Amino acid sequence: MLHSRRHYPWLIAAFGPLIIFVSNGLTTTAITVFDAEIIREFGLSRGDFKLRDAISYWGVALLVPFTGMLVDRVGPKRMILFGMALLALGYWWYARVGSLQEMYAIHALFAVALACAGTPPVILLVSSWFRKYRGLVIGLAVTGTSFGTIVLSPLNGWLIENFGWRQGFLYESALPLAVLLLVALLVRNTPGEVGRTAVGQAAGTPELRSEGLTFAEAIRTRTFWAIGLSGMLLFYTTLAFVSHLFLHMTDLGYELGVAKYALSIFGLVALVAKFGLGWIADVVDRHKVFFACLGVALIGVVLLATMQKSLVWAAIVVFGLGWGGLFTLYNMLVVNNLGLRNAGTINGSISFMESLGGGLGIWLTGVLYDRQGSYEDAFRLLVVLVVIGIVVATQVRDEVARRRAGVAPPATAGAR
Repeated sequence: MLHSRRHYPWLIAAFGPLIIFVSNGLTTTAITVFDAEIIREFGLSRGDFKLRDAISYWGVALLVPFTGMLVDRVGPKRMILFGMALLALGYWWYARVGSLQEMYAIHALFAVALACAGTPPVILLVSSWFRKYRGLVIGLAVTGTSFGTIVLSPLNGWLIENFGWRQGFLYESALPLAVLLLVALLVRNTPGEVGRTAVGQAAGTPELRSEGLTFAEAIRTRTFWAIGLSGMLLFYTTLAFVSHLFLHMTDLGYELGVAKYALSIFGLVALVAKFGLGWIADVVDRHKVFFACLGVALIGVVLLATMQKSLVWAAIVVFGLGWGGLFTLYNMLVVNNLGLRNAGTINGSISFMESLGGGLGIWLTGVLYDRQGSYEDAFRLLVVLVVIGIVVATQVRDEVARRRAGVAPPATAGAR
């Protein structure tokens, strides 16, 4: 049988990017290629329109602590199946949408889909199958967002040009249905379900899901709050950057045929960084890789904040490199530094902070644009937020290793 083969853990690893390609790709980055057409048809301001994206992220922020607890109880597979079904429904609805209020409702639906089938449950799924190569497989999983940006952004532009934006949404509603079928047939939650042990785990030892801090212990550590708050600031920055990049490019004078590739280039650079830096973080101290990525991201937003047309492509490449590594490292720090015992609840709570920041970044950047008629102040704010995020991140340390070494209980552990 398939699940008895030695390569089955790597099949699970391959499902990571596939699931995130669809769940994140259809709801976060590539969907923005439809923005100009929708704004034009409905006559919307950018602030009012971008509130729809903020609803998705704020909805995720409210839901992920609860869906995280459900993932810990029922496993990620059932949650992913439910999320994919909702995502297909949302895209089918978009093809028939008639008002801004309906868009808000669809993005509330997307919030539920992302909370169930987005990054946190997928990270828990692949991490449960690997002790060795965990940074590699997490990096592989989160490349799904970049693949979504790279593939779906030009695809959406092509669909608009050839069929119109409504028909484009209808065609793409088939993607989550196809993934739903594959997950139902092939995915298992843990190696124990098929009589195996995780890659790099000694035979006869407890499953990896039994290791690490409880949620009550985790929230009493500085590491939990440092990862969450730093992530919130960087997600604000990244979602503001990505969600408004296409519109910013058109403001700078780029035509649709050129601007649509900006997101693809960003996604391609981020993809290489996610996979490559995840692999490096398995070999080199992951905390050093983390801070290097933060520094690169800062350079990228400084370039963006210059508002110079000649520097925008450099900003896309540099920030994409920094953010790609950070997306992998934030997830890796959660599961490695705090453990898998209550990883669904812990990661869900951290995702609450990240999604809150991401939604605020999308919406407030649009509001600041409407007030000023420019992204200048909004992009300068991003520089300040990344600097604060770097300072906060200095409080991150490996709580699992400290517990094994008996250094200090989580309730009283000090900063390293």
